[in-house]
Parts: sequence; C-alpha cells; structure tokens
Amino acid sequence: MGRLFTGLLAAVMVLAGVAACEAAPQVITAAGVYTMGENDSPKIAKDAARQEAMRIATEKAGVYVESYSKTQNMQLSEDDVKVISGAILKVTDEKDVPDLTDGVWRYTVTITAEVDTDKIDLKAMMDNRAKLEKLQKERDDLKKQNEELLEKYKKARGAEKDRLGTKLETQYDLGQVFDRCVAMIQRGEQTRAVSELTKVIADKSVSDSPLAYAYYLRGRAYYELSSHDKALEDFNEAQRVPHNDTIYPVWRAHYYRGLIFYDRRRWQDAYEELKLAWDASDHTDREMYQALQRADEKAHPRAAEPQRRTPARNPQKGGEVDWGRIIGEIITGAINESGLANDIHITMRD
Repeated sequence: MGRLFTGLLAAVMVLAGVAACEAAPQVITAAGVYTMGENDSPKIAKDAARQEAMRIATEKAGVYVESYSKTQNMQLSEDDVKVISGAILKVTDEKDVPDLTDGVWRYTVTITAEVDTDKIDLKAMMDNRAKLEKLQKERDDLKKQNEELLEKYKKARGAEKDRLGTKLETQYDLGQVFDRCVAMIQRGEQTRAVSELTKVIADKSVSDSPLAYAYYLRGRAYYELSSHDKALEDFNEAQRVPHNDTIYPVWRAHYYRGLIFYDRRRWQDAYEELKLAWDASDHTDREMYQALQRADEKAHPRAAEPQRRTPARNPQKGGEVDWGRIIGEIITGAINESGLANDIHITMRD
C-alpha cells in the first residue's frame, strides 16, 4: 500500500511538472475601431484600426509581463514592461469587420495574440535592455509617423487627400512588415527576419527610403547573427539607396558599420562612421557616445594630437559639451609633449 501511494504521488508530481513546463501561452484579444470620414479609404480605415488594436494588445501584454516579473522576484520599471511586452507579443489571428451605423462606416479590427511567459528569460532581456530599447524606439517612431500622417490625411481634401492616402497605404503595408521584423530581431529570431526582409528587398515596387530601411534592418539581423560581411554589404546598400533619414532611421547603419570596423581594428573608419551616426542621432544614446569616444582615442592618440576634434556632446549632461573632459585631455596632451610627465613621476618617486 505504501509503495502504491508513493508511486501514485511520484506520477502526480511528474504530471504536474510536465503541465508546468508546457503551460499554455496567455491569449490576448484586442479590438481597434476607426470611424470613416468623407472619402476615406477603407484600407486606411482598416490599417488605422489595426494599429489601435496592437496598441491595446501591447498594454494588455504588459499586465502579464509585470505579474510574471513578480514571480521571478524582479522589479521592472514601466519602460521595461513596455519594451519586453512589445518584444514577446505574437499576433496569431486577425479579423476586420466594416459596419454601417446611422449612415457612418466604421472599421473594427480584432486581433488575437499570445504571450508565452514560459519562453521569457527576463534576466537575459534585462541584460540586453539597451538593444531592445533601441529597437523598440524604432518601432515607436515608425508608428508615430503613421499617426501624424493619418491626422494630415483626415484634414486633407481633393487631390491632396488622394496623394496622402496613397502614401499612407504604402507606409501602413510596409510598416506592418517592418514592425514584425523588428519584433523578430528583439526576440532573437534573426533568421526569420532575414527571410521576411529578403522578400521586401526583392519586391520591385519597393524603392527609396523603404528599400533603404529594409536593407538596414536585414543588415541589423545579420549583425546579430555575427555575419558581419553580409551585414556590411546590406549597410552599404542602405546608404547607397536614396532615402530620407527623417522618415526611416537608415542613419543607424553608420553605427553598426562603426562597431564592425572597430572590431577589425580599423580605427579611423570606425571613428568616422560612429561620428556620422552620433551627428545624425538625438545625442541621448550613451552606448553610442562611449563607442565614439573609444574609437576617437584609438584613431587619434592624445600624445600625437593634443588638440582634439570638435567635441561630441555628452548624453549625461543634456547634450552639453563636456568641456571638463576636453580641457583635461588638452592639459594631459601638453604635459606629455613637454616631458613634464616624466619629471612629475620622478619627483613623486623621490
């Protein structure tokens, strides 16, 4: 009897362990609604409603992430929750329904998505938070541009509305693909991202800024796969294709080119690329700033060049020039050149 009870207890514990390991992902449902105005495009209405549904789904995913973090004894900030939620949310189904009520058309898009907490490695994600945050910012910026263009579209009339409508439809279509690919890179699914972006690049209808951004994103995925030669090829193409950096952040290709050149000990090339990236940025990226300083020191040793180039702006000081550091470097260079450093060293030893 005792052996039977022990055997049954062991079986229950095994089954419980299996159930815990194979816990079903959390399912999220969210709906977005867009009310159509006069001469509004049904496609734009659908895409706008979908973007709203995604925003709501991400907020709901955040509730699960925050709850899960507590079970792991981790405290996450609101920004941490947002970044992780955006990375792990996967859309599994989507339905759109047009509805005519009191002479007004509305589009409702309902999406079903999953949050699989069993596959969340919070510690690893927090260790790579800076990378995730950069990618999330790109996603947010693209969505913001769509929202701003949508507001202009709503107010436009006649030919201007048609022009903005065509532009918005294109941005929504590609934006959905780009957003999905950035999320893949966030989750570590770089190979899938490469496959998706290769289809975009092969599409002859995609040109200019969207094509340049597709090359940049694919290069970004190759960079994460440590395929640096392929990454450089794509970053080069991204810069070659005519583009507008205010719409798509293709300028970030300079940053990753700079990191690759630094690893290859091409100090001057690394410095020039990182300087281009820094000048194009909003001067708040601490990692970029530090990478630029390292490349600067390698490319321009102080003893050989005490008078430094135009100083970078320090993100820790609200974009102000770090004159304390610059003056210190100049003094150090002057001391080294005059030989005073050796005299000081000898005096201190005596």
